[in-house]
Amino acid sequence: MQLFIFIGYVVVGFYQLFAIMDGIDYAWGIEGFLGFLIAAFTTYIPLLGSGLGVYGAVHVWDWNIWQAGLLFFWFVPVWLLMLAIGIVLSSD
Repeated sequence: MQLFIFIGYVVVGFYQLFAIMDGIDYAWGIEGFLGFLIAAFTTYIPLLGSGLGVYGAVHVWDWNIWQAGLLFFWFVPVWLLMLAIGIVLSSD
């Protein structure tokens, strides 16, 4: 299970990187290497990277808010499911 989550986190991280770069360019006009540095710094910060990724995907890529939310916040339901399973299994 941990391998699945790690692979998913890395793949979504790449999508976030490009969505954040496009969102930064769209919102503030910062492009090129500086935009990449800002995006690279924020990509793997869980809520910040996801929020900025949703912003870029919705405003630049013209995604639906639900599509972007499902892609960039996938870890929340997975985490809640793992928490619930852990609680059920530990309540012997």
